[in-house]
Amino acid sequence: MSRHNDHDDVRQPSQDAGFTLVELLVAMIIIGVVSGLVVTAMTQASQTFIRADDETRGLADAKAVLDLVARDIRESRGVVCDGGLANPDDTSSSDPLCAAHLQLWIDDNSDYAQTPSEVVTWRLKQAADGEHFDVWRETGSGETKLVASSLIVEALFEYDSAVPQDASLVSIEMQYDARSGVGMDSRIATTSARVRNG
Repeated sequence: MSRHNDHDDVRQPSQDAGFTLVELLVAMIIIGVVSGLVVTAMTQASQTFIRADDETRGLADAKAVLDLVARDIRESRGVVCDGGLANPDDTSSSDPLCAAHLQLWIDDNSDYAQTPSEVVTWRLKQAADGEHFDVWRETGSGETKLVASSLIVEALFEYDSAVPQDASLVSIEMQYDARSGVGMDSRIATTSARVRNG
């Protein structure tokens, strides 16, 4: 009687065993689904970062402009409104109540006598992209300074008096967008400041 050896029934694995076609297809589908999820998550994270960066940059830039305008308002002795054009290059941009441009009398020498050289004008001029406006600060002495470039979509100046020259409080509302074509709607930043004699 021969003894049955347990080792005889165990088959040795073939050296050339590999993936079956079904196993390969399943693996490819799983890798495709996981890759799609990763790409979608990365795209959404990138868009969220761009929007957050746009909002942060836009708000910081708008705040810097508003702070400069508010400083001029606080240093001024009063509002001067020539009733002229919002944009000197556009003869149709009539602005009789100075809602689109702001003119202030800053009494630099404290002599309480207003001279043309002491009038400061804040105005917007169309930027190269045709969508935004650059912010300019002009003095009566002829100095013109670009304060912010391609930032503002619209600015509005409001006064606590129907006649701007009698105003003691000036409010500024600014629609801004840091970058063109990012897909964010324009946001609004506001501030108010009281003139020195107000």
